[in-house]
Amino acid sequence: MTIAQTAYGKVRGTEIADGVYAWRGIPYARSPVGDLRLRPPEPPVPWPGTRDATGYGFRSLQPPEQFAEPGAAPPPFDEDCLYLNVTAPAGAADRPVLFWVHGGGYETGTGTEMAADGAAFARSHGLVVVTFNYRLGALGFLDLDGEAPSGAVGLHDQIAALRWTFQNVAAFGGDPAAITVYGLSAGGKTVTNLLASPLTRGLIRRAASSSGGDHVKSPDQARDLTVRFFRELGTSPVNVRAVPAADILNAQMALATPPRSSWIWRPSVDGVALTGHPLTAIEAGSAAGIPLLAQTCARECVLYQLMAPDAAKQADRVLAGYFGDQAAGALLAAAAAAHPDLDATALRVAVMSDERYNVRVGRLTDAQSRHAPVFRSRYDGPYTGLPGPDSPDYEMFAAFAPLSYAAHGADGGAIWLGGDAGGDEALSNQLHAAWGAFAVTGDPGWARYTTDDRKTMVFDPAGCRVSADPFASARAAWAGLDWQPGTWWAY
Repeated sequence: MTIAQTAYGKVRGTEIADGVYAWRGIPYARSPVGDLRLRPPEPPVPWPGTRDATGYGFRSLQPPEQFAEPGAAPPPFDEDCLYLNVTAPAGAADRPVLFWVHGGGYETGTGTEMAADGAAFARSHGLVVVTFNYRLGALGFLDLDGEAPSGAVGLHDQIAALRWTFQNVAAFGGDPAAITVYGLSAGGKTVTNLLASPLTRGLIRRAASSSGGDHVKSPDQARDLTVRFFRELGTSPVNVRAVPAADILNAQMALATPPRSSWIWRPSVDGVALTGHPLTAIEAGSAAGIPLLAQTCARECVLYQLMAPDAAKQADRVLAGYFGDQAAGALLAAAAAAHPDLDATALRVAVMSDERYNVRVGRLTDAQSRHAPVFRSRYDGPYTGLPGPDSPDYEMFAAFAPLSYAAHGADGGAIWLGGDAGGDEALSNQLHAAWGAFAVTGDPGWARYTTDDRKTMVFDPAGCRVSADPFASARAAWAGLDWQPGTWWAY
């Protein structure tokens, strides 16, 4: 059971829990260094013999971590990061596959975040779980004039990992015809891109997202970012493959660091992985027949307000930049009417939650519901997956938890770990069960979402319920408005 034969060679995994096996650090593409830097991934080099697959591969180069979990040190950050991990129940054969795309704003994160080793879903639903790393920040999403495709090599990495999974997962007991792609935050937005991409046709059976929607660069945004980046790097694009990778990261961080760098780095419509705006492609049926489960949290952007106390203050400027002062004022007035209990700061957090998540996800679910079953939900519960009492950051996060109720990412730990993620145990178990059922059957257990009634499951500790169109006020306020999402903080 521990040795699996892939198209590129044999890999030896290990039993990580009773009846659960894992293979880690498998290369799904060639190392993207040297001449391959900032170019789409190429297939891995086959290896002789049996490759040890008991340790995780390098994580993508990214800003330093703010918090550290106790226990064994994770793999270092490195430009050589295109590795994936597979977890499967013992004796698996033709089992549904859950393919996880991590979050982190396209600039931080690793495949095991929230998903951990994937063992919880392997045990509870017999799923084969695939997690992976991809190029982040400038190394994944910098546009280079005169090169094509450019500006979305991180998305190409994600597609390469999905294609590798389709081609090889049967060797680990998975069914390549039953792959569910699931992502949170930037991973949720990636799910939208995967549904829109012509390169994923036939690879996806089902799709799920948390706090997703769509978020790509416009050509103007791409050009501006490229100019600013090379000004910081201190060299020209022709030399970008010769400079040390650390210099690229330093130039990226000189522009901005988390959380104020949120939404700077994202894919461009490169003509290959994406041939147009992702929602336009999905409206036209690019993902016809693929069921979609889409969830947002009730207080998405409170997380950014907690990380940067000036986050809400950006709302007036950002909205006026999109629509002008009059329309911006109308949006704030509509939000105030819908949420009369909110003070000025909380009101702006709510408006920006609509701008960044609720309205964009609503347009995604409306588009896909014309072509396939769609299920929408909202999470109204506590933050899950926070560090436990043995963590050096426990006291800080214990204070953070009440403030972050139903904030961005609050649902992720529960979906992956169920009641073991903390928070409300019963509610967490319900989330885990719903995502597991969807990955197995395509039905999470509640009424479909259609544009006739927009039924939405609300996951609430006081009692889960199906609500008719809980996003109606936001949808009405933003009706007829079109905007190109940008950053919140000037950089």
